[in-house]
Amino acid sequence: MVFKVSFVYLPIKFLVMKDKIVKHSADLHFKYGIKNVTMDQLAKELGISKKTIYQYFENKNDLVRQTVDYIFDQIQTQIDQICLMKLNPYEELLRIKKIVKDMMVKADVSPHYQLKRYYPDIAKDLEERKFKSIMECLEHNLKKGIKAGYYKENLDKEFVKRMYFLNTLNINNPELFPPEQFDRKKTMDTFLNMFLSGISTKKGRKKLKETLNNFK
Repeated sequence: MVFKVSFVYLPIKFLVMKDKIVKHSADLHFKYGIKNVTMDQLAKELGISKKTIYQYFENKNDLVRQTVDYIFDQIQTQIDQICLMKLNPYEELLRIKKIVKDMMVKADVSPHYQLKRYYPDIAKDLEERKFKSIMECLEHNLKKGIKAGYYKENLDKEFVKRMYFLNTLNINNPELFPPEQFDRKKTMDTFLNMFLSGISTKKGRKKLKETLNNFK
């Protein structure tokens, strides 16, 4: 009986500590940048030894990968919840944009481009997951918008989805949009408004304007 209790308790304790490390790792990576966060710093912040961290993660590469997975899953869960709500297609994308903006507020530098530079394999895997997620989300959104008469009926959906994906990636490129010259949040707003106006009907643009006013 004692053995069975211990067997259940230890895995739970293990997962709780691992989750705590990953969450704190995510906070530090947003605050200081992926390259600048060390295992020593993370251990000190958590009040544990570096040796303890290595009981849960093989190395920093493993920690970064699991931290990235955690952040992606958190965002994906929120997006899935929005897509289940009965929103017009404009509010749906505006709410999703807000999730991304709130995440970017935490970051002093672009996490995507730091990841791409220092952990290219992890960045590649993340980009593939993001591509799949955005394609599915936009497919749902475009069908809803066309059915409601807000989006143009003759849209080439595959082209539109890929243009959206490409542009959302490039907005966070510090070489194309230097942060000292372009405010990332305003740039995201400008792009999404232009994108939605371009694919909308006259009826849709009226609904977009109404939604933007209400969303503020």
